[in-house]
Amino acid sequence: MKLISFIFILVLFSSVASAAVAPGPSEIFEWVAYPEVGNPELINPAGYNFINSLRLRIGMAASDSAFEGFDRLSIAFPGAGFSGWWNDDYDMRRFTLSSGMYLFDQIASIGVGYTWFDPTVKGNQWSGKQFFTFGVTIRPVEWFSFGMVRRGGVDLPGDDDVEAVYRAGFAVRPFGNRLTLVTDFETEREFDNSRFSGGVEFSPMDGLTIRAEAGSNHLSLGLEAGFGTTSFACGATTDENYSYTGSRSDFTFSSEPGHNLLTPSGRFVRFEIEDMDELQQRPFLSGVQPCYTETVLLLDRIASDNSVSGVIVDIRGPVASLAQAEEIRALLSRIVRSGKKVYVFLENGSNAEYYVASCASRIWMHPSGSISFLGLSAEAFFARDFLDRIGIYPDLVHIGEYKSASDMLTRSDMSDAQRRAMTSLLESLQMELIAGVANGRGLEPAQLRSIMDTGPYTAQRAVAYGMVDGVSFQDEVERLATEDFGRHFTAVSLEEYASSIPEYKAWGQDSHIAVVVATGYIWTGSSGSSFPFGRTMGSESICDALQTAASQSGVKAIVLRIDSPGGDALASNDMHHAVERIIQEIPVIVSMGGVAASGGYYMACGADRIFADRMTITGSIGIITGKFSFGELIDNLGINIEEVSTGSMASMSSVFRPYTDVERSRVFDLMEDGYNCFVETVASGRGMTFEEVDSIAQGRVWSGIDGVEIGIVDEIGGVVDAVHYAAEISGMDSDGDLRVRIYPTPSFPGLIEMPGFGITSGILDLFNPEQILYLMQPIFID
Repeated sequence: MKLISFIFILVLFSSVASAAVAPGPSEIFEWVAYPEVGNPELINPAGYNFINSLRLRIGMAASDSAFEGFDRLSIAFPGAGFSGWWNDDYDMRRFTLSSGMYLFDQIASIGVGYTWFDPTVKGNQWSGKQFFTFGVTIRPVEWFSFGMVRRGGVDLPGDDDVEAVYRAGFAVRPFGNRLTLVTDFETEREFDNSRFSGGVEFSPMDGLTIRAEAGSNHLSLGLEAGFGTTSFACGATTDENYSYTGSRSDFTFSSEPGHNLLTPSGRFVRFEIEDMDELQQRPFLSGVQPCYTETVLLLDRIASDNSVSGVIVDIRGPVASLAQAEEIRALLSRIVRSGKKVYVFLENGSNAEYYVASCASRIWMHPSGSISFLGLSAEAFFARDFLDRIGIYPDLVHIGEYKSASDMLTRSDMSDAQRRAMTSLLESLQMELIAGVANGRGLEPAQLRSIMDTGPYTAQRAVAYGMVDGVSFQDEVERLATEDFGRHFTAVSLEEYASSIPEYKAWGQDSHIAVVVATGYIWTGSSGSSFPFGRTMGSESICDALQTAASQSGVKAIVLRIDSPGGDALASNDMHHAVERIIQEIPVIVSMGGVAASGGYYMACGADRIFADRMTITGSIGIITGKFSFGELIDNLGINIEEVSTGSMASMSSVFRPYTDVERSRVFDLMEDGYNCFVETVASGRGMTFEEVDSIAQGRVWSGIDGVEIGIVDEIGGVVDAVHYAAEISGMDSDGDLRVRIYPTPSFPGLIEMPGFGITSGILDLFNPEQILYLMQPIFID
């Protein structure tokens, strides 16, 4: 259909083209390759596809004598628009309805406009007349645009017919969006009265644009000033003798902000730290709530935004993970290093919250709050004695000395291997906590260890020990910040700051980095939530999201954000395979969240590069399987089980008896093959030998910083660093405004969908040990 439409437009252009001389509104700058500079319906209706927001435009005319009045109103949105023009002196009204469509997304667009004159007007030769306008715009690259227009002729009484004419042109941006050079060619039928013109648009500063155009019969000058969602443009033109012929002005109101000539300096951004979800959420009857990645990308932007002088951080809720705390703290520290202020209000804080706050210029604490910067601990419970007492036998098998999740069911106490691994992990995480706080508060590490051992701290004690700078209520923070900053400032919320970011207006394909968020317990099928797991990561959903992201025009790389402790091996392998396919076309960079272990690491290991925070938990390269035997429990209840089978191995999965020695040997063989496949996959993805991976695998979990040392992680950094790296290797400007798209996007929730309650993904399988073990992971207390 698109090809047929394209051929149709070319046929039309082969016979006729450009702008008929008909009464009605005109533009000072009719650049057919750059129609969105004015009203696309008057210049080139194909330009509607390059409008990214809703626009209301009010136009007015003036002569050398006086302001002539408002004479035009138009509304435009992506893909369509409508305008009306009136002239009371001539009792004339004209209307245009236009629309456009992409032939190739963000590259080639066609448009059509239908114009008619008010048929109710009597005594005017234009009453009821109509014509069509056809346009094409092609933008194959970000610096070049080509446009053509045909505007139809009109039959009038007598010999005053208006013939259809041509208009074609191109525009180039040799040095980016600041400078645009334009040329247009206009001619009537049989190339009579051909005219060339050349123009330039220059933006010396954000919010100010200067335009000029010169032709054989005119000279035009114009100026546009932007004020966020409002702009004012004016222009004047002369005839071939350079005599003033008239001017036009327009007010434009947009749903998306543009550059602001009067952007206030010295403003502060309020940032509330609560439980930031890795996924975008859409609560019932509410809009889409930003995800963690979107939030931290905004913090990254603030560091280089000259209109922002600082951030006020309100820590009222817990940080989701130590890794998130680490990245947020790193970004706030970057803001401080850029010469801006960061002020923190802390109600209560444990390890993660105080770690984030410690980078601030000043910390104020609620008078009734407390700080529990006490260090880390991990607890695991062991249920073997309980299971023996009720008659359930956990017949579980694992490969890997440190793959200890099954120990909770098969042992009565912690193994030496588990204790060594857990101690090493906690020490690694605590070293980062101490180093960060010591650096931020100017305290010695030994002093901090002493502080940990003598906590928790009330607000008054925290001030005395130098942990915070003062005590205040939340509504007093802005006053205290103003006193410290030295002058009054305006504070806006992070959401208000995001809504003030200028609309993206680059040409060509929408070059961007895609971020695919993969979070939750891994299993096959669709993502969702399930009792009692909470969030689940379905392999089909993630593979679809990866493929969707990779297929978008303009995508330069994918950042796969993983926050998962693992799960189903088959599902993990499917997602790893999807990553392998995509990296043949575009780079895939992994960003690890709070945890990317077991199956979470399986899906990551084949990526082009892996980023992890120092306090990310990763590794756990090992396998557990088996079954629960309920035979003794059933027997104690007085229930008799009889078995009939057709082969010696047919009933090996029975939940009413343990494995026989032969069956257990077969299960172990299968597990060994699975473990070897896991290790070989990691070795292939990481460029290591089987022996090298096996030596650091064995089911052991590692911190992100240790992961770098042993070779399973490439670089320390969060999702922001991963996005910048992806942009850099893709040839994008990683220091400018990066375009990022988040996948998957949330669907509209049904009335019965409730967070954490299983509707879409099933319920707990009591006979599946993998699911039981997931629920019984060690709990970190911070």
